[in-house]
Amino acid sequence: MMKIGELSKRTGLSVDAIRYYEKAGLIKGPARNESGYREFNSAAAAAIEFISHCRALDIPIAEIKKLLNVRSGSARSCREANEVVDKHLEVLRNRIRELKALEKALSEIRSVCSSELAPEKCEIIRSIQKMQK
Repeated sequence: MMKIGELSKRTGLSVDAIRYYEKAGLIKGPARNESGYREFNSAAAAAIEFISHCRALDIPIAEIKKLLNVRSGSARSCREANEVVDKHLEVLRNRIRELKALEKALSEIRSVCSSELAPEKCEIIRSIQKMQK
């Protein structure tokens, strides 16, 4: 058993993050000792590490709940995990397309000016202002 500070050190997450995951329902509220301190077991630590890995993959909290159900055996199969990852891949691919379009637009704007002009003649500013119309 470990207190929240120990769990924080073990997992590399802040105490606030651990409390947030508890409030969000991702981990069960831990038992309390006689002094009222939370005491987390190794299963809670493993769950928090799993959640941390999911967050590193930018998986939203609601989707992490589904993955935790699969991880715990509450789901009938790993189909739900596949659906979570497929949905997340779709979102990610859309973001990549949007970022590529943004990169292209910024590159085009940057290409209009290669010298240091007076601020009132700045072609980058003019290009951005044309976009607003």
